[in-house]
Amino acid sequence: MTETPAPPYAQRRTSGLAIAALACGIAGLTLFPVLASIAAVVLGIIARDELRRDPGLDGEGMATAGLVLGWIGVALGALGLLVFLLFVGLVL
Repeated sequence: MTETPAPPYAQRRTSGLAIAALACGIAGLTLFPVLASIAAVVLGIIARDELRRDPGLDGEGMATAGLVLGWIGVALGALGLLVFLLFVGLVL
């Protein structure tokens, strides 16, 4: 009696956009404050949309983390700009 081999399961892939969103989110808080944060928000939104359309992709957590880090970076950049403008206004 011979057994038929189990069907090979497709290996799940990780979304490149989710990885990029997370990397930009981290870079937005460390290296390139505003630009990378904006890129993280945009890439996070696109990655989450891609993940909803393709069930074979992984990376929902990375896309969400990149999106959150991006929004934190944007908020800190806006706060920094506000503090700078207040400081310049008080000096002048």
